[in-house]
Amino acid sequence: MRAVALLTIVAACARGPSDAELDRLHAETIAANTAAMAANHTQAHADPGFTLAVSGRIAKPGATLAWAEVEKLATTKVATIHPQNPTTPMAFEGVLVRDLLDRFGAAADSDEVTLVSLDGFRATVKLADARANRMLLAIRADGAPIPQEHGGPIYLIHPWSEAPAMKEAYPDRFWAFYVTHLVVGTELPHLVIAGHELDGAALAAMPKSAFDGPIGFKVEWPSDAVHLGGVRLVDAIAAAHVALPPHGKIVVHGKAHVHDDPAQPIEFLVDDLERCKPLLGLRIGLDEAPITARLGGPIVLAFTPCGDRYTSRHWVTFVERIEVAPP
Repeated sequence: MRAVALLTIVAACARGPSDAELDRLHAETIAANTAAMAANHTQAHADPGFTLAVSGRIAKPGATLAWAEVEKLATTKVATIHPQNPTTPMAFEGVLVRDLLDRFGAAADSDEVTLVSLDGFRATVKLADARANRMLLAIRADGAPIPQEHGGPIYLIHPWSEAPAMKEAYPDRFWAFYVTHLVVGTELPHLVIAGHELDGAALAAMPKSAFDGPIGFKVEWPSDAVHLGGVRLVDAIAAAHVALPPHGKIVVHGKAHVHDDPAQPIEFLVDDLERCKPLLGLRIGLDEAPITARLGGPIVLAFTPCGDRYTSRHWVTFVERIEVAPP
């Protein structure tokens, strides 16, 4: 009996798993692999740069398009030479800027459209040119996703090949890498301080202040001294009825990821406010013209140079939100 039982066991081991068992294991492996790929895909597209926010002077409510929506809209192909290869056209695929203008109802009397990138770079184009030409927010090049080092995931391209005049009107610097925002015209001033909302009228009613001198803003700003009119940051915080905690921090948030990164917040120490005199700039020049989106307006943050702690990163454009934090 013992020999028979042993032979039975050996025979069963030799046969291995049944076909049904192999099918089950195969199905489980495929399901696990699919789930892992989906998780990686979702995580990758949750990274900064995989959304597109549309705002400004538009008839419909502004919105932030998730990556799935961007992919759904990205059906237009434009073949053109480009700054990295000015001789061989590349086949780009994405969504036309003019289609987004139509989708959100861009104001007819707006003159400009400003594209904002992850790093705070801005490319401003004439709205009429965007309507007349196939400017594209590309997400693929020659059939492949565009990596960040090549301008992706969303890359503003200009149709140099089909409209040669565009090469002179919009040279290399207008090919904006890693675009995250499209702003039609210039938005109305609006600021949220610790949950309290301040509109343009509230900001205009505050005590006036000014900044005069060289600035740390980059794109489109003059290199020499400027005059900025606006309100002191401390006055805006007081108007929002928010107390400044002793030895606390003020965190400034802008539209671009570089100015809204929780891992590297734009902070001012409460103890440094009197020395640095941060200003919420609303107007520029002796004629005190509104600060346009081309310059990162309607609200920018300027301050008196006050030590190595505060660098060019602290010159924030498109200021939208202020938080006050304890030490």
